[in-house]
Amino acid sequence: MPLRPSISSAERRWLLWTASFVLTLTLLPYMLCTFAAIPDRVFTGFLINPVDGFSYLAKMRMGWEGKWIFHLPFTLEQGQGAFIFSYYLLLGHLARLFSLPLIVVYSIARIVNGFILLWIAYRLIAHVTDVISLRKLMWWLVALSSGLGWLVQKFGLGYSYYYQQAILGANVFYSLLVSVHSPLVMAIMLLMFLQVLKERSFSLRNIMQLGMLSLLLAVINPFMPLVVYIISGATLVTIGWRDRFFPRSQFMTILIAGLMTTPLWLYMHYAIQADLTLRTFSTQNINLTPPPLGLLLSYGLLWLFMIPGMQSAWQRKSDWDILLIVWIVITVPMLYVPYSLQYRFALGLHIPIAILAAQGLNQIIRANWPRRLVVATLASTSLYIVSSLIISKASVSTAVVHYPLTYISKYEATALNWLQTNVPSNKAVLAGPEMGLFIPAFAGQRVVYGHLYETVEATRKYQVVKDFFAGKANQADVLRNYAIDYVLIGPRERALGAVDPTSLPLRLVFTSGDVSVYQVEY
Repeated sequence: MPLRPSISSAERRWLLWTASFVLTLTLLPYMLCTFAAIPDRVFTGFLINPVDGFSYLAKMRMGWEGKWIFHLPFTLEQGQGAFIFSYYLLLGHLARLFSLPLIVVYSIARIVNGFILLWIAYRLIAHVTDVISLRKLMWWLVALSSGLGWLVQKFGLGYSYYYQQAILGANVFYSLLVSVHSPLVMAIMLLMFLQVLKERSFSLRNIMQLGMLSLLLAVINPFMPLVVYIISGATLVTIGWRDRFFPRSQFMTILIAGLMTTPLWLYMHYAIQADLTLRTFSTQNINLTPPPLGLLLSYGLLWLFMIPGMQSAWQRKSDWDILLIVWIVITVPMLYVPYSLQYRFALGLHIPIAILAAQGLNQIIRANWPRRLVVATLASTSLYIVSSLIISKASVSTAVVHYPLTYISKYEATALNWLQTNVPSNKAVLAGPEMGLFIPAFAGQRVVYGHLYETVEATRKYQVVKDFFAGKANQADVLRNYAIDYVLIGPRERALGAVDPTSLPLRLVFTSGDVSVYQVEY
């Protein structure tokens, strides 16, 4: 294959329309949930893994307030902060600049980043093969083959955590459906691989281009540059073994580019360690890879076709074939290294698996229609996911009961708007666990408890909040010990027990339907 394969204008037009179709498919559940909302309910904007979604929205709100230094938004403790999560801070700045709601900017960024990923994925595929029909087959499997992860949720196979967390990074379609940063991270990873294998000369331009991509990737996801460099280095070693000549120029390029990124890595590490709240967050943020069965389910039938595809790729041993094989061989063991964020190494793994599976499928099933039927079967899982989201969450009456983070009442929305307009962001608000998740994202104030990972001593404070509203704690002591400025009481808080505002030093400052906001008077 040539270093710079041609992509015809007809292919670009095809890619434009098909990428638009896939991204429209990911938009459909959100559009229907927005339009399905009845007058007394407001769609929050998140369908899958809303806890992380509200966390990202809270980070964007910091940027909207003009901040570039990140502090944990879901806890009362405030350290010195650090220059991390800056991509979401940037999105918040853009939302303020263009006077757009945060959730709108979040959705736009998700679609834009998704389009970038789908476009660059085709560029990588064009290096793997010059057969246009095979290029398209590979791209379809990258874009739409969602595996069998939905079985986890539907039949309760014991890996619901994996469905909600790890699979988002392990699969392209899930990332397009849910995430803002994951598609962009995967796109930058692909660009870095293209830069390493295409540019064989040792030059300042190549070093700077790879170094800038590496820095950008580290800003968005500090873990992934190291993964890219490990995969790239192993790929170059394998290419050197094939050629019996080590590619020193390419290896020195990635070495120097990696050194350019090192100061940023060191800063992030020491900034987190120097801030007690961020250090606590890093120790609480544990996301482990599930047992191997979960990994097998996440890619489903792709494994069956990937094996013959990998065999034929190893027989050819082109640079790009070696990259795809090494990517899988290196990443799968990394998913089980003793590290608290194992599952993040799966980010992008779906791409080489899908490309090699397409090669194996093309090799095993020669006839067009049977092959298309298999592709449709693999893609049907994505359609199932979209349809199940529409059925379960666009039905407001069902979603309110079973998915309480999908919709909020109009009175809760009005109260959050009042807090955002009238209460400074440095004030402390006491509310139930669910409203504690909404307040930093939609109003900007700090809360006692709001997030399993981003609240310092989350388990203890969760119990403090529950005990307060259930009347099992000395409520006056809680207000005083945590220096609470405001208390929000709505239906979610009343469901925890009974709290009598008249028995506490609280002054009613706002009410909307069944939601009231009280100011604490010491």
